[in-house]
Order: sequence, then structure tokens, then C-alpha cells
Amino acid sequence: MSIRWKLVIISVALVFIVMVAIGTFVLYALRLDAENSARSELALWADDLYINVINHSFSAAADLEDFESRISNSFEPLATQRLPVGMDAFIITAAGPPQTLETNARPRGHYAFITRSVITSALAGLGDFDTSRSYPDAFGETNSWFEYARPIFLTSYHYPDYVVYMRMSANEFFDGLDVTRNIITLASAMALGVATLLAIAFSMPLTKNLFALSREIKDFKVGDATKINLPGANDEVGDLAESFNTMSGHLRKNIAEMTNEKNKMEIIMYNMTDGVLAYDGKGLLIHSNHACEELLAMDRIAEMPMEEIFAVLDIEIPPEGVDNMEDVTISRGEKFINASFNAHKNAKGEIQGVIVVLQDITRHMRLDNMRKEFVANVSHELRTPLTTIKSYAETLLDGAGENPDLRDEFLEVINNESDRMTAIIRDLLELSRFDNKRMEFEFELGDVVALLEKNLHSHAITAEKQGKTITLHSEVARADVMMDAARIDQVVNNIVSNALRYSHAGAKIDVEVQERGLFYMVYIHDNGIGIPKEDLRMIFERFYRVDKARSRELGGTGLGLSIAREIMEGHGGRIHASSELGVGTTMTLRFPKP
Repeated sequence: MSIRWKLVIISVALVFIVMVAIGTFVLYALRLDAENSARSELALWADDLYINVINHSFSAAADLEDFESRISNSFEPLATQRLPVGMDAFIITAAGPPQTLETNARPRGHYAFITRSVITSALAGLGDFDTSRSYPDAFGETNSWFEYARPIFLTSYHYPDYVVYMRMSANEFFDGLDVTRNIITLASAMALGVATLLAIAFSMPLTKNLFALSREIKDFKVGDATKINLPGANDEVGDLAESFNTMSGHLRKNIAEMTNEKNKMEIIMYNMTDGVLAYDGKGLLIHSNHACEELLAMDRIAEMPMEEIFAVLDIEIPPEGVDNMEDVTISRGEKFINASFNAHKNAKGEIQGVIVVLQDITRHMRLDNMRKEFVANVSHELRTPLTTIKSYAETLLDGAGENPDLRDEFLEVINNESDRMTAIIRDLLELSRFDNKRMEFEFELGDVVALLEKNLHSHAITAEKQGKTITLHSEVARADVMMDAARIDQVVNNIVSNALRYSHAGAKIDVEVQERGLFYMVYIHDNGIGIPKEDLRMIFERFYRVDKARSRELGGTGLGLSIAREIMEGHGGRIHASSELGVGTTMTLRFPKP
């Protein structure tokens, strides 16, 4: 929308608002004055009827029944004689259901006022006034009324005995109000029309040069003009055009330089994998890249000053200032982030801000922790059998070898520990092949059900000696998958051996084969000692044992399930464990169909 029409709209809107405000105020003042006058007049005549008619009749009556008899016959004619034309009065009983005391027959609709709110207020002992009520009069014609009701206390000062209800016609007032409203509406329309014409007339010369300047600036922006020229513009608009011409040369140069630098900076920032936070001298953020937001995973980074975000990240600023801050490592959930700090200074050497560079070192930390843990675990696993071998060998050298029985026993222990070391080294070499992608599988189509039957048969004798049972259930006769049978047999053998090893006498091991869409599922369930919930997610880690003392006592390297997971993943499958302590464990193997 052009500025010309904005000026016109503003001018017309101001006139409209003023006219509406004045008209509303006038109408409200007229109505309020009429209502106050009607209230005062009705209240005055209600008091007059109470003093000169009701109170006079009550004084002359022998009792309340005599009063009601007198007033029923005399109230209406007396009220009609005293009241001005257009005003009605009625007396209503307060005891029991409200009803008028007059007994003269009246047209239908006469008693509609008994349900009015003013009557209800008067019955409660309060005088009330109401306006703009429309209902039929005594002749059946609908009119608007001003209403007033006054409580009458004759026998008690707490509860009214009667209510005087007054009303006067408001038709003339509302008719006059409508006439006034029409006059104000017509005057407002005329004022708006005149205001529109005047606004258009005065805005045209004012906006002519502005429109010309706007056209020149648009041409300048798209490169169609090199200088803004406004002939005849000798006012402030002409001065503004000259200022644009002076500024344009500097602006072109600065924009070109800033564009080049901005493009370079955006390319650098966008391609950086490290996060960058740049703060000014007041500690307010002036720049951050997308990598920073991903690393910190924090909301409102742009709104947080440097001190606040340092507090969230648990970074302390030394007393010497940010210029002497050293690199720190931040832990954010499962991420480890290295933060380095560089203060940028002006020509005088004063610090103008700080640039924080964030580097994700999670992978390095994890690899380092895995390396340390692996070395510690391997050292521990090899040290135990080596210590046993050395101690038994020293004992033999010290003379125990002269006893044939003791010598054979010690040599048996040394042989078993050597086998254990050999098993550990074999499993380590196998895992190393998996890690280096040098493990080759000999895939061929094979039946998982047949493999399970053969494997479980080999464990049957061991299970029987321990008082345990192994049962195979299969809902399919065959479950053909592409597999390296020897490797899958190794997986099953490891799981079944664990089930036998970590279960009590009388335990049951159930193996079930099911077909599920694109997969064959093998469930190996035992009712053994189970695995604690906090250890369940770690059982596939290398050298991890739930009960380390019991595991070493029963044998095993702690690498079997790690190898089983590598084998299943090498087959495109999956191994999963679920367990409840003291109830049992279920190992699930998923094989994709060929």
C-alpha cells in the first residue's frame, strides 16, 4: 500500500474515531440523563403514593385485612388521579406469592411485570430501577418502559409488607434517541467524505516526490541507474536524494567486500565438523555454527551469555581472565567434547571477545577406554593361569616332584591352566579377525532345526549327569538358512553350555524354533539363576562376567557371547538376551530367510 493511501486512511480513521467517540458520548449522556430523570421522577411519585395514599389508608384501617380491602378498591383510582399521564402504579403483596391488590379486571398481560427483577429486589427490601423493558401494556400493545419498585414497611422494619411498582413509557425517549443517532450517523458520513477528499488533496503533492524517489531507489538497487535524479525536488526529499547519491559509492564497495568475506566465512563454517561459539567483549553470542548446536544439544544457545553457558557446561574462568584459559573436556550425556578458548584482541591488545572451539572426542575417548579396559582384562585373564602355573612349577622344583601322586596332580593343574590360556588366546585371535574383517564364513544352505538336534544331542549326556533336561520344540519341520554351520553350532554350543553351567540341578532348558515373517527365530530358555537387569546390557561385552568369581570357578573366558554376537551379525542376524534374576534367561537368535 502506498504512503498516499496510508495518509488518507489515517486521516479518515482519525475522523471516524473522533465522530464515533463523540456520537457514543452524546448518546450515552442523553440516555444516562433520561434514565436519571426517570428514576428521580418515579421515585418521587412512589414516595408520594406511599405517604398520601398507602400510609393514609393504613392509618384509617382497623387491621391489615381492612387495609387490603380499602386499598384494593381505592389505590388505582387514587393513583390515576395523582399520577401524570403515561405513568402507572401498582401495589403488590410481599407475603406469599407476589400479586397485585387491585381487583379490577384488566386486559391480558397486565401482570407480566410481577416477574420483573425490580420486583424481586423490592421484595428483598431494596428499591430498584430498570430501563428499556418491553412488554404489552393494558391495551395489549408492546411498549418500552422505565420501571421502579419501592418496598413498603408497615408492620415491620425488617421485611416489606408491600411493594409499590411504578412505570412510565420510554417510547418517546427511544424514538428521540433514534433520531439523534441517525443525525450523528449522517454527520459522520459527511465528515468522512470531506476528510477523504481533503486527505487526498493534501497528500498528492507531499507524496509526489517520495514516489519519484522510491522509483529511483528501486532502479538503483537493480543496477538500472547510477545516480538518483529528482528534477524540481528542492525540499527535504531532494536533500535525501543527494545523500543517497553520496552514500551509493561507498555502499557498493563495502557491500562487495562484505559479501566476499561473508561467503568465505559461511563456506568455512558450514564445512567445519568442529563447533564454534564466538562471543563479544560483553559475553554476548555473535556467532555459532550448526555443528556446535548438534554437539551441545542445548536450547537457547543464542540467548545465553558466555557466563551462563560456561556455568551449564561446568567451565570455570580463571582469575587471570579468559586469555589464560586452557583446554577442558566436557561431558554431555554420552558425548565427550574438547573445548579450546582463544581471545581475540584489537590493535591495542584489549580483549574484544572469545572464540570457543568445540571438538567431538567421544570416539577417541571410547577407543581409549576400550583399549585400557581390554588390556586390563587380558592382563587379568592371563595373569591368573600364569600365576597358577608358576606357583605349581616352583612347588615341583622345590621337591614336590619326588612324590609321584603329588607330581601328577600338579602337572594336571598346569596342563588345565595351559589349556585355559590357549582358549583365551584362541578367542582373542578370533575376535581380532572379526575386528579386522578377516573372518571368512563358508555359507551354504542348511537346516537350523537339524543343527539344533545334533547340538542338543551332544549336550544330552552332560545334562543327564547334572540332573537337567534339554528339550527341542519346532513349529516347522525345516528351517533352511544360508549359514556357516560350524560357526552357528559354535554360537548354539556357547549358549547351551552357559545354560547348563549357570543353572541348578533339575533345571530345564527349552529350545524352540518359530517362523516369523522373513525370519526364523530360535529361543533358548532356561530356568537358571538369571541375570540382574543392570548387567543384562553388558553381557555381550568382551571379558564381561556377571559373577566373576563363580564364572572363573566354572571355567570360560568371558569372550563366548562376544564371539556369538559377531558370528550372528556376520550372518545378517541378531542375538538378544532377556532375563529375570532367579527366574531364568532367554537367548533369542534371529536368522534371515534366504
